[in-house]
Amino acid sequence: MRNSEHTFKSADGADIFYRRFLPDGETKAVLQIFHGMAEHSARYADFANYLTGNGIAVYVSDHRGHGKTITGMKDYGVWQHRDEWWRIVADLKQLKDIATAENPNVPYFVLGHSMGSFLARTFITRYSTEISGVIISGTGTNPTAVLRFGKFIADFACTFEGCRSKAKLLDKLSFGGYNKGYSAPYQWLSRDDSQVKKYIADELCGGLFSNSFYRGFFKGLIYINKRSSGELINKNLKMLFVSGDKDPVGNCGKGVEEAVDFYRDLHIANIQLKLYPNARHEILNEINKEEVYNDLLKWINSVR
Repeated sequence: MRNSEHTFKSADGADIFYRRFLPDGETKAVLQIFHGMAEHSARYADFANYLTGNGIAVYVSDHRGHGKTITGMKDYGVWQHRDEWWRIVADLKQLKDIATAENPNVPYFVLGHSMGSFLARTFITRYSTEISGVIISGTGTNPTAVLRFGKFIADFACTFEGCRSKAKLLDKLSFGGYNKGYSAPYQWLSRDDSQVKKYIADELCGGLFSNSFYRGFFKGLIYINKRSSGELINKNLKMLFVSGDKDPVGNCGKGVEEAVDFYRDLHIANIQLKLYPNARHEILNEINKEEVYNDLLKWINSVR
């Protein structure tokens, strides 16, 4: 495998960091990964190396406010622009174009995890005809009324406290119950204690995000809830939903099933769903991750 780090200049002049993982031999397909909130691209290296060993190139960028795309910890979890969600979607499309140019004439797939799953669900409303399929990992369904209320709080805080103000209330409302029933922090992420410890030790993971982040995040979630947004998706797009059935983001599977029903109601014909028993939020870092790796590879090979 050939692994390397790069940056590209976004349309609005931002420097976006990304990692590239290439097979030593023939490239059979490309997978672009959209990481989740409060994490970064390096956390997908193990999965990427597994895929490159099976002929699949992997590209994954650090979103704005995350990882090596930030210029310092002062920018961690901050989205300064009101349309930051759409700027990130544009960044992801730009990286897609880079990867396509470097790997022409092979099937192209997208995998979005957690917040990245919602970005992927936004991405396919614009670019579904340009990809062969999408994997939606660790997603959920959120009532629009609740999202609008959260956005109102975030807007109010940004106006009166600034875009860098810490979203203590929204963090509690959004994530306060996720670790309920566990004896140590972040146990809701995975049953693998070593992975949880790595997450906690990583300064580019976790922590308290800004009100400006939630302002943009909730705006994006409201957009994907609209049927008019979903109608823009290519009806022949191949979709795979995967999640742990103990993942609180997906309401232990119920929210994932609701998301699948949303897309099936749009007459997208080729949708598959797999819920992993007892697995939590980060199925790529779970104790059964080898099973998940194999399943995702099999699906890519079956539809490419």
